[in-house]
Amino acid sequence: MNNKYTLNYTFVLILVLTVGCGGSNSSNVNTDPVIINNNDDSENISTLYQDFLTPNYYLLEANDSFILETNKFLINARKQQFHHPFEDKNGNKPYTSTPNNSKFTAEKNTGNVTLHHSAVDLYLQNAKTSVNIYAAHDGYISTTKLSGKYRHYLSITKDVNNIKGVTIGKLVTIYAHIDLDLDESEQIWMNNIYVNKGELISKHLYANTAGGPHLHFEIRYYRLNDDGTETFYGIGGPMGNPNLTQSSAGDYSFGAWDPEVGYGFGNPENHGLFFY
Repeated sequence: MNNKYTLNYTFVLILVLTVGCGGSNSSNVNTDPVIINNNDDSENISTLYQDFLTPNYYLLEANDSFILETNKFLINARKQQFHHPFEDKNGNKPYTSTPNNSKFTAEKNTGNVTLHHSAVDLYLQNAKTSVNIYAAHDGYISTTKLSGKYRHYLSITKDVNNIKGVTIGKLVTIYAHIDLDLDESEQIWMNNIYVNKGELISKHLYANTAGGPHLHFEIRYYRLNDDGTETFYGIGGPMGNPNLTQSSAGDYSFGAWDPEVGYGFGNPENHGLFFY
């Protein structure tokens, strides 16, 4: 093909892609967006891998200021491509499995209430508990041992900035059902430590986790002034957290939320992690 036809073909292809993907949403937002260009102020968004977001995102009009704020956050947060939590510096990682009820947004029955799983559970072969766990991204670590929901867990928090360098929210990954006591017995003290992407953060899964030892890997999206509370989603009503007052929405309509906290939960696939 000569240069003239090559240039014409390229122009037509670009035109078709632009027309097919461009334009701002004008109806209620029922799915969530992914960036299609590098302009973080663009409203030209489309759907790729759906996240699990606060009900307001699905219930408000598409041009509502909260929707636009959320979209700008998501576009910038999704620029962060993650390191696999079990992958060493040579690219090696153990075989893991994820049962259907442990995948992102899978239905999980808790008593008489059906919830959707806001994370991915990674199981090692032979119920193995000794495994190196690495930071999916850089940020500051916090460790918790008194969690009723997760028992021991470790979280890494990173600021999300727009292209002007202004912080517009926080991205948090949670590594739950680890054994911090065993880590500390090996002199692995991570609380309030800054880590880089791919650095070792733990060596032990908790042996007695319900369903068997596994890593509960969770991505949370927080607004700038959110305090990172553990329980902004779960079982609402008298038997649950009274602050969880609003039913979830979108494709995942079970459970309840504190609508004043958080943008929601991120799909690992939007950060380059394909676990199954």
